[in-house]
Amino acid sequence: MDPQLKQRLVQRIQRYFLEFLQTFREKNDDGSRQEDYYYVEQSKAMIRENKRTLYVKMSHLDQVDKDLVSFEPSDLQHVIESKYMLVRDALNAAVPELLSKLEDPELQEEVRKAREMEELKFTAAFYDLSSYHGIRDLRTEKLGRLVTICGTVTRTTEVKPELLVATWMCNECNREVSGVAQEFKVTRPAVCPSKRCGNTSNWKLLGDSRTTRWGDWQRIRLQENENEVPAGSMPRSLDVIVRDECTERCKPGDKVQITGSLIVVPDVPTLMNPGELKSTVRRSLNTRSDASYGGEGVRGLKALGSRDLTYKLSFFGTFIDEDSDWGARGSEQKSENIRSEEKVYLSQVDKDRFQQISDHVGPSGKRDCFEVLAKSVAPGIHGCVEVKKGILLMLIGGNKKATMEGIKLRGDVNVCILGDPATAKSALLKWTSSFLPRAVFTSGKSSTAAGLTASVVRDADLDQEKVIEPGALMLADNGICCIDEFELMDAKDMVAIHEAMEQQTITLSKAGIQATLNARASILASVLPKNTYYQPSLPLHKNCELTPPIMSRFDLFFVLQDIHDESQDGMVAKHILALHRQREEEIAPALSQLDLQRYIRLARTFKPKISPEAHMLLVKCYKKLREDRTYVRGSAGVTVRQLESLLRLSESIARVYLSDYVKAEHVKEAFELQVNTLRHAEHESIDLGEEELQQAAGEAGGAEGEAEAGQEEDAARRQPKRLRISFADYTRIGSMLMRHLADQEATGEEVKESDLISWYMEQIEEEIQTEDQLYQQQHLVQLIVNRMVDKDRVLVVVRASEDPLRPEGRVLVKHPNVPVDSFGAR
Repeated sequence: MDPQLKQRLVQRIQRYFLEFLQTFREKNDDGSRQEDYYYVEQSKAMIRENKRTLYVKMSHLDQVDKDLVSFEPSDLQHVIESKYMLVRDALNAAVPELLSKLEDPELQEEVRKAREMEELKFTAAFYDLSSYHGIRDLRTEKLGRLVTICGTVTRTTEVKPELLVATWMCNECNREVSGVAQEFKVTRPAVCPSKRCGNTSNWKLLGDSRTTRWGDWQRIRLQENENEVPAGSMPRSLDVIVRDECTERCKPGDKVQITGSLIVVPDVPTLMNPGELKSTVRRSLNTRSDASYGGEGVRGLKALGSRDLTYKLSFFGTFIDEDSDWGARGSEQKSENIRSEEKVYLSQVDKDRFQQISDHVGPSGKRDCFEVLAKSVAPGIHGCVEVKKGILLMLIGGNKKATMEGIKLRGDVNVCILGDPATAKSALLKWTSSFLPRAVFTSGKSSTAAGLTASVVRDADLDQEKVIEPGALMLADNGICCIDEFELMDAKDMVAIHEAMEQQTITLSKAGIQATLNARASILASVLPKNTYYQPSLPLHKNCELTPPIMSRFDLFFVLQDIHDESQDGMVAKHILALHRQREEEIAPALSQLDLQRYIRLARTFKPKISPEAHMLLVKCYKKLREDRTYVRGSAGVTVRQLESLLRLSESIARVYLSDYVKAEHVKEAFELQVNTLRHAEHESIDLGEEELQQAAGEAGGAEGEAEAGQEEDAARRQPKRLRISFADYTRIGSMLMRHLADQEATGEEVKESDLISWYMEQIEEEIQTEDQLYQQQHLVQLIVNRMVDKDRVLVVVRASEDPLRPEGRVLVKHPNVPVDSFGAR
């Protein structure tokens, strides 16, 4: 571009941009303009807060009142987007001009001091561009243009000083030379301007001079998001350079959008003289071993007296913001970060709707908010309500605390899913990893200790300086780390996450670096049973290859079994076919994903305190766990960690109900979830009342008093096996009884308990070989009916027995709100 034309363009852009900042006012909903000038008010707030960056929204250029400005807004927007690096200094210079024209007398003195000390640090940062670009789309035609890129931060350097404009003093004649711009390396004046001096090398830097400009800078390594990587390709990375107030805006693991411009950076050693290079760099310069600069570079220039140059693309960032479209890139569905530390702003309509959900009362007469929210978790997966409850509690979490000695107590919940093949373990993990931005999905077989925690590497771009490379747990800080196939991890690698799971820190002592890093992440792990399929007859710790220290660190264990059940299989098949046919209305949850995220953000703002009733119940529950010898959590037993887990779960459930206090019913619900999941895990099956069954078996043995001694021993040996039945058998028998009651109710006939038991005995008469088996089966179904009436409440007593001595004469019906096919679904 012609220098004069370039100068005129820069001057006009500065004048037009200043005019825009002085005259712009936002529109109201009715189309009228607001009274306050938007950027004038923002500049006042900037001075009061001692900031130096003015944030300009690009869409405001489309809303300019054309009658008040002397330029075409679309032309200004086009020049800023297409020639940003050319006019960047002019745009930044318009900011202190705007400040100088403020009429507020209280700010004039502060503006004067700020312009004297740091006038060159005032910048204008643009955001809200109409489109974005992936890292893979950046090419040289976008050099100097204003673009927005998105990706995941994988590494950040420390903030370092940068010399931008230097002032030098000649050591021969003491003359000062100012305004020497630095070009990628320390740049000195070519020659001293004094007459009869001629100094070219003997210079002293005046770092404290007013005309010397220093700045903070930081380099960020940005990697492509996983949903933007083409099939069969490796994710690409790009170095982003940020300065001053843009530094320390993100950390590894964040998904961000960065607005700025693509620039070309030369290989600095090729610009330096041999005397300025270190000996190690001088040796490596001939080999061109640095692959990040693209191999050979520009060669064949030696005959012209020029050194070979090697270039690479970098990105100069002026604005960093959280990527709000991380969850649904390319679709209309929006997402919110449930772990965001920003204040939650909800409309009154949303607040009323969420409070209505929290206060909703189900068919049982109790609040069923927990159930409704759990069914909205992973709606593409059928059933698994208990597991979804655990994932919901993990997303909400408990209160983080610290003791008087400064010891931190974690509030994050760790969950382990132990399940047969094809029971949607990986699908649950994938859904969780896509539900919030700081979530990492990894596989146990391909993960090492350094890959999960952190490693120390040498950075070639930072003079071989040792830097910490974050692992999966660091990238998931303040989020969730999903580890699939957890049992395939090597034992030495699994030990590395002990500290991260309980203390939520990672301690490094390697390569001369001693550091303690934060890993405040929840762990969601999936484990395949040792013998491929879960063995109900074996305890939990013999079904999975996990060490006792790891098992004790999980708050919840869930077992997913592939049970062959005709009715359940039919419902699963219908659900899967509805997914494949894209029939969303058949599987639509009560809450959309955005509403669920907003509800969780609202719930996480509550800090529930323990009520006295909850305190007493927590102590009782813990003592009950310790006293129950049959209740053994794997090979680790019940430890104090289970009490802390119970407290965390109670706080999470109190948050689900938007309560300021942990009440006794919250503790009871948490205790039942913890105990039921573990008892399903231990699979000691359904306890049908040991005393009653022993008494009934004893009466049967008395009636057979003249039987042979060998038969009595066989009956006694069979007796303890029938004290409990497996969950699958309980579900199968219960479904048969409920289906018969539903059929009889449809025909208008009443069914007594004795008739129901007689009907069941007729159905299994071919399986009964002895009179002993007959008595056992009869009492077994009697106890099952009692449990379905008293505990599960799926059967209702319509009319009690007329004869008190014959309680089996009561009339039973199926509960109207319980479908037959859903009985026993977990």
